[in-house]
Amino acid sequence: MNNSKLLLILLFLSVFSKGLSIDIRISLYHPHIIHSLMISCFEGGYSYVTGNGEIKEITQGQQLFLKNFNDEIWIREDDQGWTHTSQLFLSRTSGQSIISIKPASPVLPERNYYSNLEIHSVHGSLRVINVIDLESYLMGVVETEAGPSVPIDFYKVQTIICRTYAIRNFNRHQDEGYNLCDNVHCQSYKGRNKWNEDVMIAAEVTEGLILTDSDTMPIVAAFHSNSGGETQGAENIWLNGQAYLLPVLDPFSIDQPNAKWERSIAAEEWFNYLRSKYFTFDTPPDTMAYQCSQKHRMKYYIVDTDTLEYNKIREDWNLKSSFFSIFYHDSDFIFIGKGYGHGVGLSQEGAINMARKGYHFTEILNYYYHDIMIISYHDLPPGSLFQE
Repeated sequence: MNNSKLLLILLFLSVFSKGLSIDIRISLYHPHIIHSLMISCFEGGYSYVTGNGEIKEITQGQQLFLKNFNDEIWIREDDQGWTHTSQLFLSRTSGQSIISIKPASPVLPERNYYSNLEIHSVHGSLRVINVIDLESYLMGVVETEAGPSVPIDFYKVQTIICRTYAIRNFNRHQDEGYNLCDNVHCQSYKGRNKWNEDVMIAAEVTEGLILTDSDTMPIVAAFHSNSGGETQGAENIWLNGQAYLLPVLDPFSIDQPNAKWERSIAAEEWFNYLRSKYFTFDTPPDTMAYQCSQKHRMKYYIVDTDTLEYNKIREDWNLKSSFFSIFYHDSDFIFIGKGYGHGVGLSQEGAINMARKGYHFTEILNYYYHDIMIISYHDLPPGSLFQE
């Protein structure tokens, strides 16, 4: 174990023992390769150190232009001259400081962030890292994942799920100098929450709470948009099943926006696809034999002795889910589908519906995840930390 990782673990453990929120390092605009960007102070103030050791400040409305050149960060403040350094740290000078970032090369959307920034020169580009306390980070993630106007108990559900992911995967990018990225590879994070009071309350009410299995290990808190009326076990999608990710009949997801879908595929196109998967055919093919009906979720599409995983079909055809039936009509195969997403774990639309019906956030979590515990990560034993 390298010294930086050991130091981070010791710091993390000391924070746990004190019951405080931890800081987390998030790589921004991942995986874009950024060559130049504009930084401005949106609110409050920030200090930074120039390449010659001078401490400078930017306040509301002031800007910095940064570019990478010869593996160094070149900095220009407003209309002043250039300075350069190998790394740049912008530290807030007041509690509610907000900083704006607008990449110029490539051109990407402007975003606002709480707390501090680090910029490093890495392989001819700028790596931008937001150093922020975990709870403030989660507010931004939850607003991105859950949307702007859902019941507060769903915000609590989503907050606990996202916090569980962050704790379980805290070291996912440690070798690259940060904890998580802001892309769906980790969790989608588009900056500070837009002052949605319910998101803030949800984070405060559930502060520290995560989902663990019976051995107090943070779970894989899988979720998706809509189950179509029935979730599926993790073993249908991934190599290993999990005792807490079992199938659940889910009437709460029925009649929700993403509960149903339909797709038509020409018969010849479908047959060619199956041939590429080594299906055998009579001449001419019996079209009725290639129909199927999933009243409940199944793992395999079966025609005589030929089989193919429904999830593989979903991936290859970019279908909304693997929960579908197939019917032949007028030279086409009609796919009648249910749900949206992989179908494992919590259905977001089902959970939102439960929250609207008055279910408590703990009831919702226990409905979709089996034999779990909802506990504070401050109470976790050291062996439960840093799984990934």
